[in-house]
Amino acid sequence: MEITTPAFEVTALASNSLQEEGLDHSTAYKLIDGVIHTIQALRSEEKFAEIFQGASEKAEALNIPLPTVVPGQERKRKVPVRFNQSTTASQVSDEIDSLESYYRKNVYYTFIDTLTAELNSRLHRSITGSPTGSIIRSFHSLTVCANWTSTPNPEAEETVHVLYEDDLAVSSAMPFTTSSSGNSFLIGDDPAHWPEKLTDSERCSIVQKGPVQLRGDFPQNTQGRRFTSTHYYLNMKNGEKIQRSWLVYSKTKDRAVCFCCRLFGDCNKQRFCTDGTNDWKNVSAFLKEHEKSADHLANMAVWRTLQQRLQTGKAIDHRNLAFRGHSEKLYEHGNGNFLGQVQLMAQFDPVMRDHVKRVAEKPHSESYFSKMIQNEIICLVGSCVTNTIVQRVKKSKYFSVIIDCTPDVSHDEQLSVVLRIVDCKPGEGVSIHEHFVGFLVAEDTTGKGLPNLFLGHLQTLDLDLADCRGQSYDNGSNMQGKKQGVQSRVLELNSKALCVRCASHTLNLVVGDAAKSSVTALSFFGLLQRLYALFSASVHRWTILQQHVTYFTIKPLSATRWEARVESVKAVRYQLPEILDALTALREYAEEKQDSECASNANGIHKEMKKWPFLVSTVVWYNVLFHINKVSKLLQKVLAVMAFLKDYREDGFNSAKTDAREIAEKIDLEMAWPEVCQRKKKRQFEYGREETVCTAEEHFRREFFLHMVDTTLVTVRERFSNMEGVFELYGFLYSTDQMQNVMQGKELHECCHRLEKKINDIDAEDLKQEIIHAVKAFPPHVSSPFQMLDYVYRENILDTYPNLSIALRLLLSLPVTVASGERSFSSLKRLKTYLRSTMSQDRLSALAVISIEHEITKTLDMASVITKFAEAKARRVRL
Repeated sequence: MEITTPAFEVTALASNSLQEEGLDHSTAYKLIDGVIHTIQALRSEEKFAEIFQGASEKAEALNIPLPTVVPGQERKRKVPVRFNQSTTASQVSDEIDSLESYYRKNVYYTFIDTLTAELNSRLHRSITGSPTGSIIRSFHSLTVCANWTSTPNPEAEETVHVLYEDDLAVSSAMPFTTSSSGNSFLIGDDPAHWPEKLTDSERCSIVQKGPVQLRGDFPQNTQGRRFTSTHYYLNMKNGEKIQRSWLVYSKTKDRAVCFCCRLFGDCNKQRFCTDGTNDWKNVSAFLKEHEKSADHLANMAVWRTLQQRLQTGKAIDHRNLAFRGHSEKLYEHGNGNFLGQVQLMAQFDPVMRDHVKRVAEKPHSESYFSKMIQNEIICLVGSCVTNTIVQRVKKSKYFSVIIDCTPDVSHDEQLSVVLRIVDCKPGEGVSIHEHFVGFLVAEDTTGKGLPNLFLGHLQTLDLDLADCRGQSYDNGSNMQGKKQGVQSRVLELNSKALCVRCASHTLNLVVGDAAKSSVTALSFFGLLQRLYALFSASVHRWTILQQHVTYFTIKPLSATRWEARVESVKAVRYQLPEILDALTALREYAEEKQDSECASNANGIHKEMKKWPFLVSTVVWYNVLFHINKVSKLLQKVLAVMAFLKDYREDGFNSAKTDAREIAEKIDLEMAWPEVCQRKKKRQFEYGREETVCTAEEHFRREFFLHMVDTTLVTVRERFSNMEGVFELYGFLYSTDQMQNVMQGKELHECCHRLEKKINDIDAEDLKQEIIHAVKAFPPHVSSPFQMLDYVYRENILDTYPNLSIALRLLLSLPVTVASGERSFSSLKRLKTYLRSTMSQDRLSALAVISIEHEITKTLDMASVITKFAEAKARRVRL
């Protein structure tokens, strides 16, 4: 063992280096060349004397007697010389010297020379076409004594075998031995290196790697014939060549072997599946005969089936289709999509075909097609996806919650729960994700019942509310109530969970309040809705509209989507002449069909829209709504909306009249304000201040324009007051320019300490110094909070800005809208339809998670999922 240890230490280190990913042949050649020189350097008397001395000391420590005579000579004593008290020191020295000389010449030198020769021989063969894996196998094969060249002394060979018995036991446990572990690297490309009896895991490993067809020059036999690369192809009559993917060449045995028959064939019946053939004279005829044999075709089918099953991913549906139908029996009409897919797979998958056939013959046997099995698999996959999301949330540490409610088709109130996180990966960058984690049935929708339901779900997911840094809901009183709302109860448990109102819902309420600010505003949007209802009542009316209006079609108003008002006004603002022509054509069509109601409505809407006040109102509303819609894309700039409204209040009315005058000239509209009867207020006494009589234009400006703009201003200030609190806390981190402004205003110290006092996750003084350094060090293109945090993680400078990165993560984890919750309702409508209204809550929630988080579902290891399912369904059977 002492003799082999130095050499095997070198080869073991080399084998580990050769298994590194991305290794090329040039590097492998240099590595093996260095190993050869290192082993050659071990062939010296000094090195062997050191090894022999160490072995003798270990033998003495373990009470192992040394041989008294050289192998092959007669024994002069029955006991070791060193243990014979009557033996002189000179005799002991002579015996040991002769024994040491024997082992050096006949064992040590033989081993080193054989090892060097084998490495030289195998290295030159390895670099001429075979992959680097053959070099590693060469290392291992050198540990087998049968592969050595025969030694001249039989007793020396026996001694070598004895010395290596323990080393072979150790080498069998080495990581580069051929085992049933299924590693495709461990089992080589050459069929000669495969075990005689393959296990299922070894077959799967070889099939996943696939056959490797060697190219280049092949050795000649004694007759001058050899294997050629042309045998890999089947020549057709039309001149085409079809590759024989099943044919491989064994370099070790110089034989052609059938890949599939070697894996799945019966070795007792087929000689080609084990030994292959090296009859190069008749190999072409032999291959044609073999590839048409029944056994080969059967083995090919098994190979392709296994290959397809190993490559097949998941079968859980992401298209929100119904699994079950009216029947739950195979090959019956209306048995649903699930059984339909099973029947389709049975046409191409032999394993599924046999299973379906067995189930059809024995209906009461275990089929795993039942609705219970479907629900268990769906819930299991949904649970795996949810667990993956939970692990991401825990890794990110900080998260925010987005909650929203909606009724489903069964009149159950469904609570959607979404978690927002900032995923930071050093060296890669930053990404923001909003993950859906399930639907919950909310029996109590009050500010007391919803927090209990949500907190119970967090506890089920094993998430700590203390790590929650934000919460966002719609503007319902049960959610946003300052005393009894969900946000107030969550703040009682965690004061760091800032509540951020949904900006989209808030803007919708702002526009809704403005639309109800006056009678003129109500009449304006009412007229737009009547216009849409008139043309959408029939196909013929809509065709008339399309013949005249070609660019922007008219839109209906929406109670929840305030942006629909912008689209509705936009069509009238830029296509009023065309719409008036369409109304005229519709009136004539209705009179021809004697439809008095349609003709009356078309004529009435035409008259209302061809008035100067309506035209001015259209321009005013479009200017206001367009600007709000534009700024809403960057919801942080609420102050910009207020600044625009203040400026528009001063000169917006005059600019609107100018734009309306251009449209009026195109349609010959009289630009006159209708006279309005002004009521005279009753006074108890005749004296007093005289009432001023305003003009019709001034009355319209005061009652409609100013009222609408002032209502919008007040509503924006009130409803976005919560966002001002967030800006006060995190505003100095909104951009590098904002940081620089705060530094110049000497407010940075105050801002940092305010943030530390609120969240207590950072050190204010350290944050201050990091911001000062970051403003100078960050590149010009790095400005927004996301860009700053992404730059820190991409450049791996987290240790330079630890507090700044935490503050930016907290800022980015705050939700802006509840749009993710609203999008989950779209999936809810597709999943739970009228025909699927009795779906269980667990199935609904799992299907929603699988559908919404489909990107995570694709990354699941379905083999582990199936293993979990099998473990859950395992039954104890009595024998």
